[in-house]
Order: sequence, then structure tokens, then C-alpha cells
Amino acid sequence: MKDVEGGGAREAGAGGKEKAGVRILLADDHAILREGLASLMEKQQDMAVVGEAACGEECLEKADLLRPDLVVMDIKLPGMSGIEACRLLKARFPELKVVMLSMYEDFEYVHRALQAGADGYILKRAAGSELVNAVRRAARGEKAFSPQVLEMIVASLREEGRAPGAGPLDSLTSREYDVLALMSEGMSNKDIAAKLFISPKTVEKIISGIYRKLGVSSRTAAVKVFLSAQ
Repeated sequence: MKDVEGGGAREAGAGGKEKAGVRILLADDHAILREGLASLMEKQQDMAVVGEAACGEECLEKADLLRPDLVVMDIKLPGMSGIEACRLLKARFPELKVVMLSMYEDFEYVHRALQAGADGYILKRAAGSELVNAVRRAARGEKAFSPQVLEMIVASLREEGRAPGAGPLDSLTSREYDVLALMSEGMSNKDIAAKLFISPKTVEKIISGIYRKLGVSSRTAAVKVFLSAQ
């Protein structure tokens, strides 16, 4: 890759051989952070940073030029916000995945990002491994949230109050709901068991009950029902 104008952004050179993997565009107004993110992503065998942008407008231009698979974008950008840029990106490129990277732990920002079509919301204080995993999950078509963000989403759903029969998740017990929330976070049965201090076999029984109540037959389908209820 080579440096080009526009906040020191990078683009894949036309004459060079591009690394295989998820093609990523980074959007953040802080050059040092972009460089750190680029270094982190480039160390992954299955990721390639094809460009960088310092603002929302530049991100739209680079997305049109480079056609990345996924954008990692700061929620707070100069001029056009990351949320508005996400909305426009999704309208122009429906298959493009967008993972928001934010310092904001306010549910209002999470809600607005999801409404704009974001595929993930990761906090800036998260470990690099969490962001890398989020990128992989989003690239596979899954939703990716920091654990704290997922807790906010679950809490918001509970606060809304669900009358019997009002939604697909209303028939679930509190334990089933907690297990499904952790499933949507991408946790394995073993990890869920450790998190909830129960045995893996108990987790399997709970998941079977979730499938039966939701009328689904796979983990992916159950998580899809959970996320669609947001």
C-alpha cells in the first residue's frame, strides 16, 4: 500500500499484489489511531487494509473507489458523523459491513448506530483481539457488540416491558433469555456455561428449549430472532 492525500490515508497500489482476506477501510480522524488499527489488522492472515479515511465524506469516496468488504468507522468524525456516513454507505452498498468504533457507552449512540444499519458496535477501550473478532464476525454476516454494549441492548429490551404474546422472545424464561443473549455474542456452549456457572449439558438443554419456543432449529436462526427483536 502507499500513502495518498487525505489525512495520510492508505490505498492499495494498482500495481502491487493485494493481500487476500477481508478488505477493510478504516475511518477515523486521528492518524495515530488509524495507524494502530491498520497495524493490528495487517497482522491478521485473513484481513487486508485497503484504505483509510479521516472524515465521513472521504470514507464515502474511498468506499466507492476501493469497494471494501467492511468499514471500521469512528462514530465521531469531523463534518459528517460516523452514523450518517454508515447510513449512506448502507444505502449505496447494501452488502458492505460496517463496524462502529466508539468511546461512547451511551445507549442512545448504540441505538442510532443500529438504526443506521451498523453491523457492530465496539468500544474504543476494548482489547485489540475483541475488535479483530468483531471484524471476523461482521464479515460472516453476524452482529458484533462489545459485552458492555450487548448488556445495554438487553437491558433496554427488558425496560421496554414485553406483554405476553407481544413478541417472539416473551415465552423465554429469564435464564433462556440470558443464554440466548450470550449466544448472540458468539459465545460457545462451554463459554456460556462458565459465564453462568452451570454445566455445558444444562446449557444444551436450555438451548433446546429456546429452539422449541422460538420455532427454530439452529443457533444462527435463534440469534437472528434475538437481534431482530432489538
